[in-house]
Amino acid sequence: MKKTFEGISKSNWIAGITLSFLVISWLVYQQWWVDNIPPEQVRVAFDPGCDLRAGPCITTLDDGSRVSFAIEPRSIPVSEKLKLEVTVSGLDIDDVSVDINGVDMKMPPNIVDLNETGNGRYMGKGALSFCTRSIMEWESVIQLDAGDKQINVPFRFITSNNQ
Repeated sequence: MKKTFEGISKSNWIAGITLSFLVISWLVYQQWWVDNIPPEQVRVAFDPGCDLRAGPCITTLDDGSRVSFAIEPRSIPVSEKLKLEVTVSGLDIDDVSVDINGVDMKMPPNIVDLNETGNGRYMGKGALSFCTRSIMEWESVIQLDAGDKQINVPFRFITSNNQ
């Protein structure tokens, strides 16, 4: 039987296989890293002057882009369906969701994925979790997936069981 790799020493053969394995492993790792690298997290401060009961609130980001958030009905009832609307201008957005949770009484995640309706508008339906407190402060965090960034824009509001 004729040897195909005649003239190649055993140590060169092992070195070649090892080098090939390392190169392939590095390429696989690099692709995994690119596919799984977490996006940069950008958290915007909430606007204490925002009153979602009066109408949409608008937050202007450092780059001049704007995020508007509105909840209907404006009375924001607990444990009833709410219409959520986000409008974004000045950003190229891949996906939008809203996480509604208590400010000082955390509950399980309450994430609503919004659907794009055109012209930077995103809409969806959600509800506030049931709460035994008569007055509760909530925070809706708008999560904007924008390429390699995840921008989180909070909007706060208060509900009362005496409404």
